[in-house]
Amino acid sequence: MSRTQSDFRFAHAPGALPGLGHALRVWKAPLPFLRSLSDQGDLVRVRLGRKPVYLVCHPELADQVLRDSRAFDTGGPGKDEMRALFGNGILTCPNATHKRVRRVVQPALQRDRIARCISTMVATVDAMTSAWRSGAPFDVTREMTDMAATTGVRVMFSAQITEHYRDEVDACLKEINQGVYDEVLTSALGVRWLFPHRTRRFHRTLARYRQAVDEVIRAYRRSGTEHADILSALLAAHDDADEPMSENEVRENVINMFTAATAAGPASTMAWALHLLDRHPDIARRVQHEIDSVLGSGPPNEAAVERLELTRQVVLETLRLYPHGWLITRCVATPVELAGQILPPGTSVVVSPYQMHRQPHLFPDPERFDPDRWTQGTPGPRGAYIPFGNGSRQCPGKNLALTEILVVLARVLQNWTLTGQAEPPGLAAPRVDMMLEAPPLVMTPHLRGSRS
Repeated sequence: MSRTQSDFRFAHAPGALPGLGHALRVWKAPLPFLRSLSDQGDLVRVRLGRKPVYLVCHPELADQVLRDSRAFDTGGPGKDEMRALFGNGILTCPNATHKRVRRVVQPALQRDRIARCISTMVATVDAMTSAWRSGAPFDVTREMTDMAATTGVRVMFSAQITEHYRDEVDACLKEINQGVYDEVLTSALGVRWLFPHRTRRFHRTLARYRQAVDEVIRAYRRSGTEHADILSALLAAHDDADEPMSENEVRENVINMFTAATAAGPASTMAWALHLLDRHPDIARRVQHEIDSVLGSGPPNEAAVERLELTRQVVLETLRLYPHGWLITRCVATPVELAGQILPPGTSVVVSPYQMHRQPHLFPDPERFDPDRWTQGTPGPRGAYIPFGNGSRQCPGKNLALTEILVVLARVLQNWTLTGQAEPPGLAAPRVDMMLEAPPLVMTPHLRGSRS
C-alpha cells in the first residue's frame, strides 16, 4: 500500500564542509557516498557547494519524480550544461517540447526498424572478432567499446556516401565521451576556469562533431534515397500536425541519439556481463547451452533473440548491478510535496539507479550476481529497477540498446569462450563518468573447439 508523504523519512546528509558542502565527497567517491545515504532517509538533502540537492532513496518517491512530468522537469545538476553542449534533442529538451520531439523521433526506434539493424550488429561483431587470436589476451572493455561505437555509427548512418564522415564522427565521439563528464561537472561546480586548455580542446572537438553531423545530413538530403538507418527515419518523420523536423531539430536529435548510442553504456554492459559470466562458471555454462540450442550454427536474428531468455536475464541483472545512468536529475517546475517537504520551483532532485538497485530490502543479497531473480518477472517493488529511467522520459533507445547487447553477447559466446585473470572476485570497480563504465578488464579469448 502506498504511504502518505508524511510517512517517508527525511534527513540531511551528514558530513557537509563549510562552503563545499558534500561536493568533495561527490567528486572523490560518489558511489560509496550515494550508497551511504539510503540508511539516512527516504529523501536526503545534500549540498553541492551552497546549493541543495535532494536525493531520492525510496522507490515510491522515485516513481513520483520520474512519472510526474508536470511537477518535475528535466534539469538539475549538469543537465543545463548537457543542453548547452548537445542542444535540445530528445534527451535534453525540456518537458514543454519533449512530447512533440518524442512523437517525431519514436518511429526511428520502432521494433521493426531495430530488427533490421540486427544483421548490421552481427556483421560488426564478425568483422571485429576476426582480428582476435585464440589465447592472446586483450582488454575486453576496449574491445566492446570499439564494437559498440562502430555498431552505433553503422546503425545511425548506413549509407556508403558517409564513409568519410563516419570516421570523423567516430574519432570525435571517442574524445567527447572521454571528456564530457569532467566538462559538465566542472561547469556545474563553477570551476571550469581552472582547466582552460582541456575546455578549449573539448569545445574544438565538439565543433568538429557538429560540423560532421551537418555534412552527413546534407549528404543524405542530396541523395534523396531512403536508407535503412535511423537518420533516414528522422529525416522522413512528421509530427501530429504533419510537420517535419526543422534542420536544427534533426541536427540536435542526431547528436543526442548518436552520442547516447555510442557512449560507454552498452559497451560497459557487454564487458561486465562477460566478466560476471567468467566469475560464475555454472551460469556461464547454462548461457552457453542456451545460445547453442537457440542459434545452432546460424547468426542471431529477431526470432532467436526473443528466445534467449536466460541470456536476457543475464543482461538485466548486469544492468541492475551496473546501470548505464548512475544519476537521473530533475528540476522542480511547480511547488510539490515530496516526503513531507514542500520543494519550491528550481529545486534539484536526483534519483540514483545504482543506489536504488543495491538496497538489500529491495533486492535481497544485492551484491550477488543472480540472473535467476528475473525468472518470475521484474524483481523488487514498482519503481525500484530503473536502469533506463521511467515515465515519459524513459530512455527512448532502451529497446535498441537491449537488442544490441543481446546480439553482441550471443554472437561472441556462440564462437568464443573468454576467461579472465585470476584476481579475486569483486576486485573490479566501476569508473564514474557521465555513465557508469567498466574498468579495463583483461580477458583471453579461446575459439570454441567445434569452430576451430
